[in-house]
Amino acid sequence: MVRGNTRVTQNIPARSKAYHFHLGVVHFMRYLIVGCGRVGSTLAKRLARAGHSVSVVDESSAAFRRLGRDFPGSLVLGTGIDVDVLKRAGADRADGFAAVTQGDNRNIMAALIAQQHFKIKHVVARIYDPERSSMYRDFGIATICPTTVGARLMADALEEHNFRVLPYERPDVEIIEFVVGESARTKLVSELTIEGKTQVCVVVRRDGASRIPTPEMRLEAGDRIVASVQPEFLDEYRKTIEATLAKAG
Repeated sequence: MVRGNTRVTQNIPARSKAYHFHLGVVHFMRYLIVGCGRVGSTLAKRLARAGHSVSVVDESSAAFRRLGRDFPGSLVLGTGIDVDVLKRAGADRADGFAAVTQGDNRNIMAALIAQQHFKIKHVVARIYDPERSSMYRDFGIATICPTTVGARLMADALEEHNFRVLPYERPDVEIIEFVVGESARTKLVSELTIEGKTQVCVVVRRDGASRIPTPEMRLEAGDRIVASVQPEFLDEYRKTIEATLAKAG
């Protein structure tokens, strides 16, 4: 229940896997979320379940129903681009801030206020416009663009291939995934790594077990490889991978 414009609870778990360790001190994180739609409410509940302290701001009291009656965080009724509202929600003490309203302009403004006025260290905004998402990312605000992420996921679902680019909203690196065929079962991880351009990060075995690989690890048919690649080298690496796997065996 929202009393007045704010509901504040102090139900901080005594123990949680979400506690962060810094110089031997254990502490929980304080997060502020602007927008209590489907994404905002899901994010808030996820962070709260992890043991963090969460405050949610929305202009509609009805939106808070998405959180359920057992949500342990703070609810603040108001606009996320009002400094006083954000301060009442704990912006001056927040470790992280997410702007996930339905409007790009509001999310951008809220994120800028969080970053520049309240000096919140970790700020992320949902921005539907790909060009604006990229531009504000250059200003130091982490952005998530559902347009580009969704299009990429849809394309991957439609196209049948063993090499795909995973969603990762950074301009300076791509994260890819590909499957090792039967003919490549004797290849070494080092043969798929090009110094300074690519790095094999994870090998997921067919039984679902994930491994942090060494250069000497031998691949098996059906292994799923996750690697990081410099964007300008992506097309060339795809050809290299296809050629390498084709010549194996």
